[in-house]
Amino acid sequence: MSLSEPGLDREEADRALNRLAAESDRIAEALVAMDGHPGHQLLRTATLTGVSKERWVATSTAMSTLWEQFEAYRTLLDRARAVRDRRSRPGPAELDELTELLTRPVVELNQEQVPIERRSLTGPALSVDRITVSELVTRMKATFTTVTAVLAEADGAVSGALRRIDPLEAELSAVTALAGSVGHDPAALHRIRDRITEARHLVAADPLGLPDRGPGDPLSGAETDLAGIREAIAGLVAVRDSFDQRVAALSAALGEIEAAVAQARAADAEVQAKIANSGLAPVGDPAPALRTRVTGLAELRRAADWPRLAGELGRLDRDAAAALAEAKDQLAARVGLFDRRAELRGRLDAYRAKAAKQGRAEELPLAALHGAAQDLLYIAPCDLAAATRAVNRYQQAVQEGPR
Repeated sequence: MSLSEPGLDREEADRALNRLAAESDRIAEALVAMDGHPGHQLLRTATLTGVSKERWVATSTAMSTLWEQFEAYRTLLDRARAVRDRRSRPGPAELDELTELLTRPVVELNQEQVPIERRSLTGPALSVDRITVSELVTRMKATFTTVTAVLAEADGAVSGALRRIDPLEAELSAVTALAGSVGHDPAALHRIRDRITEARHLVAADPLGLPDRGPGDPLSGAETDLAGIREAIAGLVAVRDSFDQRVAALSAALGEIEAAVAQARAADAEVQAKIANSGLAPVGDPAPALRTRVTGLAELRRAADWPRLAGELGRLDRDAAAALAEAKDQLAARVGLFDRRAELRGRLDAYRAKAAKQGRAEELPLAALHGAAQDLLYIAPCDLAAATRAVNRYQQAVQEGPR
């Protein structure tokens, strides 16, 4: 010890020893907890690959180093205790030795062989890093923080992945069982199972290299795909369980179609008798073909071919709705012709009243135009195109006033 550097007195030495002893217990407890950390068990027992293998090599080396440094710490503490126990009141020699152990760079770390080309003739063959016990604790704390961060990251990565994988696997099993009951193609479910198995392997082999739901996520798309399949299967189950109600609804829709077709045909017969050159195509009747298809649903049900049955039910729903709309359009087109004739008759009467108000209703030219339009509108069959032209001529003549 240098004469310019005062040493520890007895009280300072005792306080330092007590502090080191308490710190030793805390360090031991922390290192034991480190060894028992779930992340340590995961990394130590797994056959690691990729990023996890690289980081575990460095982390396991750091853990071994921590235990070695702790052993050096305990050795120094034992030596200091032995010096302190020599006397109840340590003398200058003991205090000097305690000062040396507790405050000087006496802890030897990182002992390395010096290569021959880097030695001098009288230089040491070994290179040794000497630090104080306080510096040793500082280094151990930094290493401990780094190590436990890696262990926690590994544990968190595995736990997070399993929180996704386990429910997904359970749901896949449930959906697979349900798929078998409705004849759903299992190929897509097999592919999802393969991806889950691959994800489990990756979680076990490289937990520190797992992406966080980004590119490369082993479960990427699996959850979405399974949700889509589950929805499709739920649709098949609904078809199976609601078959009677669906068929009843289709039968009711066919009744509406038949009624609308009957109305359209009755209106068509009247059109043919009263309207000339209607330009309308004959009224079609899709109901018989649709009824045949509805009857065929029973065979698909007996075969438990739920995917085909679901598809045919969906098509029948759409086709029945289109057929009903078409029948109503056909009826509306025929009713529209009579509405057009009524509108022309009303317009002719309105302009006849206007001409009478002007005192011109009996003028021969106007009366002739009116008589021509009236004849066209009140004879059967009525030529609506010709009647429209005649009404327009009369309307124009009334609007132009007397010449």
